[in-house]
Amino acid sequence: MSNKVTLNDESLAGFSQPAKDRLRAATVEYLEDLISECYRLEASMNSDNGPAEITQGMVNDAVVFKKRLPTKKKQNFWRIATRIAASLLPLLVGFFFNSDKLTEGNNLVVFALLLVATAVVVTVSVLMDV
Repeated sequence: MSNKVTLNDESLAGFSQPAKDRLRAATVEYLEDLISECYRLEASMNSDNGPAEITQGMVNDAVVFKKRLPTKKKQNFWRIATRIAASLLPLLVGFFFNSDKLTEGNNLVVFALLLVATAVVVTVSVLMDV
Protein backbone atom coordinates (compact mmCIF):
# COMPACT_ATOMS: atom_id res chain seq x y z
CA MET A 1 0.00 0.00 0.00
CA SER A 2 1.36 3.37 -0.99
CA ASN A 3 0.62 6.70 0.68
CA LYS A 4 0.55 9.79 -1.48
CA VAL A 5 0.76 13.46 -0.69
CA THR A 6 -0.89 15.77 -3.19
CA LEU A 7 -0.75 19.51 -3.70
CA ASN A 8 -3.02 21.67 -5.80
CA ASP A 9 -1.45 22.88 -9.01
CA GLU A 10 -2.64 26.36 -8.07
CA SER A 11 -0.25 26.49 -5.12
CA LEU A 12 2.68 25.68 -7.46
CA ALA A 13 1.69 28.12 -10.21
CA GLY A 14 4.95 30.10 -10.12
CA PHE A 15 7.20 27.02 -9.98
CA SER A 16 9.20 25.91 -12.99
CA GLN A 17 9.41 22.19 -13.69
CA PRO A 18 12.95 21.88 -12.22
CA ALA A 19 11.72 23.74 -9.13
CA LYS A 20 8.78 21.34 -8.81
CA ASP A 21 11.14 18.37 -9.14
CA ARG A 22 13.44 19.75 -6.46
CA LEU A 23 10.48 20.49 -4.19
CA ARG A 24 9.28 16.90 -4.64
CA ALA A 25 12.74 15.52 -3.80
CA ALA A 26 13.09 17.79 -0.76
CA THR A 27 9.62 16.80 0.45
CA VAL A 28 10.39 13.11 0.16
CA GLU A 29 13.70 13.63 1.98
CA TYR A 30 11.96 15.57 4.77
CA LEU A 31 9.27 12.90 5.13
CA GLU A 32 11.88 10.14 5.32
CA ASP A 33 13.73 12.08 8.04
CA LEU A 34 10.46 12.62 9.89
CA ILE A 35 9.58 8.93 9.68
CA SER A 36 13.00 7.90 10.99
CA GLU A 37 12.61 10.40 13.85
CA CYS A 38 9.23 8.84 14.70
CA TYR A 39 10.83 5.39 14.82
CA ARG A 40 13.65 6.75 16.98
CA LEU A 41 11.16 8.22 19.44
CA GLU A 42 9.14 5.00 19.48
CA ALA A 43 12.26 2.93 20.13
CA SER A 44 13.21 5.15 23.05
CA MET A 45 9.76 4.62 24.62
CA ASN A 46 9.39 0.92 23.81
CA SER A 47 11.13 -0.67 26.78
CA ASP A 48 9.92 -4.25 26.24
CA ASN A 49 11.05 -4.52 22.59
CA GLY A 50 7.49 -5.26 21.46
CA PRO A 51 6.13 -4.40 18.04
CA ALA A 52 6.52 -0.79 16.96
CA GLU A 53 3.48 1.38 17.57
CA ILE A 54 3.87 5.01 16.65
CA THR A 55 1.22 7.28 18.12
CA GLN A 56 0.01 10.71 17.09
CA GLY A 57 1.90 12.19 20.03
CA MET A 58 5.15 10.70 18.76
CA VAL A 59 4.51 12.17 15.32
CA ASN A 60 3.78 15.56 16.92
CA ASP A 61 7.01 15.34 18.92
CA ALA A 62 8.97 14.35 15.80
CA VAL A 63 7.59 17.36 13.92
CA VAL A 64 8.60 19.68 16.78
CA PHE A 65 12.08 18.13 17.00
CA LYS A 66 12.64 18.45 13.25
CA LYS A 67 11.55 22.11 13.33
CA ARG A 68 13.44 23.19 16.41
CA LEU A 69 16.56 21.07 16.65
CA PRO A 70 19.31 21.48 14.09
CA THR A 71 20.07 18.48 11.98
CA LYS A 72 23.55 17.03 11.94
CA LYS A 73 25.73 18.13 9.10
CA LYS A 74 27.16 15.36 7.04
CA GLN A 75 30.82 14.76 7.62
CA ASN A 76 32.94 15.05 4.52
CA PHE A 77 36.66 14.68 3.96
CA TRP A 78 37.52 18.40 4.14
CA ARG A 79 35.55 18.97 7.33
CA ILE A 80 37.33 16.07 9.03
CA ALA A 81 40.73 17.14 7.67
CA THR A 82 40.35 20.72 8.92
CA ARG A 83 39.25 19.48 12.33
CA ILE A 84 42.31 17.26 12.60
CA ALA A 85 44.61 20.04 11.36
CA ALA A 86 42.98 22.53 13.76
CA SER A 87 43.80 20.15 16.60
CA LEU A 88 47.37 19.35 15.58
CA LEU A 89 48.68 22.72 14.36
CA PRO A 90 48.45 24.50 17.75
CA LEU A 91 50.35 21.56 19.20
CA LEU A 92 53.05 21.99 16.56
CA VAL A 93 53.26 25.72 17.25
CA GLY A 94 53.86 24.93 20.91
CA PHE A 95 56.60 22.43 20.06
CA PHE A 96 58.36 24.81 17.67
CA PHE A 97 58.32 27.75 20.06
CA ASN A 98 61.78 28.28 21.49
CA SER A 99 62.61 31.87 22.37
CA ASP A 100 66.36 31.28 22.11
CA LYS A 101 66.25 29.84 18.57
CA LEU A 102 63.73 32.32 17.14
CA THR A 103 66.48 34.87 16.56
CA GLU A 104 68.60 32.44 14.53
CA GLY A 105 68.23 32.30 10.74
CA ASN A 106 64.80 31.77 9.28
CA ASN A 107 63.30 30.27 12.44
CA LEU A 108 61.19 33.36 13.11
CA VAL A 109 59.77 33.31 9.56
CA VAL A 110 58.91 29.60 9.78
CA PHE A 111 57.34 30.09 13.19
CA ALA A 112 55.30 33.08 11.97
CA LEU A 113 54.08 31.15 8.90
CA LEU A 114 53.11 28.20 11.09
CA LEU A 115 51.28 30.55 13.44
CA VAL A 116 49.35 32.17 10.57
CA ALA A 117 48.51 28.78 9.07
CA THR A 118 47.22 27.66 12.46
CA ALA A 119 45.01 30.72 12.80
CA VAL A 120 43.59 30.25 9.30
CA VAL A 121 42.92 26.51 9.73
CA VAL A 122 41.28 26.97 13.13
CA THR A 123 39.08 29.76 11.74
CA VAL A 124 38.06 27.69 8.71
CA SER A 125 37.33 24.71 10.96
CA VAL A 126 35.07 26.78 13.20
CA LEU A 127 33.29 28.36 10.22
CA MET A 128 32.64 24.95 8.65
CA ASP A 129 30.88 23.81 11.83
CA VAL A 130 28.54 26.79 11.99
